[in-house]
Amino acid sequence: MFPWRPPVVAAAILLALLAGGYIAIDIFVTWQLEKPVIHTVNDPRDPITIWRSMKPLSHAEAVETGKCPIPLPREAARIQYVDFTVGYGGFSRCVRFEAPVDICREHAAAVLKAYNQRMETAHNDSHLAVHASPLNKGTAESVATLMRDQGEEVARASWFDTDAIVHGEMWGKHGGHTPLVLIDTDKQVFYYVIFD
Repeated sequence: MFPWRPPVVAAAILLALLAGGYIAIDIFVTWQLEKPVIHTVNDPRDPITIWRSMKPLSHAEAVETGKCPIPLPREAARIQYVDFTVGYGGFSRCVRFEAPVDICREHAAAVLKAYNQRMETAHNDSHLAVHASPLNKGTAESVATLMRDQGEEVARASWFDTDAIVHGEMWGKHGGHTPLVLIDTDKQVFYYVIFD
């Protein structure tokens, strides 16, 4: 016969409780992950709401919302943006505005300098050159597709038409966690995107 001593019984009960707790947590987490995520738009009560302009905004309107993902030059007009947090660290942010080309260029340089400053402060070696490069049509098409066709319909930006740029330039880098600015030099339009 197996002698049941109080420490053995206590250990067996504790082990059963831990196993039961683990199973309950596993079931709950699986259930939570399988539930469809419902994203709200412009809801200050929701910590993962999608902040977006519902129409082109003036500079004053965009500043008043306080939700545009980047600072804007005073000359910016017809401003549109989407700031989408996917969860688990994923995000996408895009901004489009119209302004004279020299203002677009100055702002692209300012955006990249601010990024470099944040990376330096965080002791991150990531650094972007602050100058324009010739437009890469493949990159422009890829970014347009990403912003217009991403998974969540409420986060799509139909107005992010970088694939329509005929003459333009790029600033920054196309890739995760790095800002990319495209400037349409014919239509005088500034496009900003960053994602993970």
